[in-house]
Amino acid sequence: MAASRTVAWKDCYQGYLQRGLKRTEALVILARKLARIAFAVMRSQKPYRPRVATAD
Repeated sequence: MAASRTVAWKDCYQGYLQRGLKRTEALVILARKLARIAFAVMRSQKPYRPRVATAD
């Protein structure tokens, strides 16, 4: 899945792998997250504006 290699999702994917999840399990989690985001954008008709986590 290409999302696992993007800047926005790579850290999330790596975090799941470090927790001991298998590659397929981590990809399924990312796919479900992206599907929920896509559905919310479609339903609300508003552009996707991700919240960026900052380390303070």
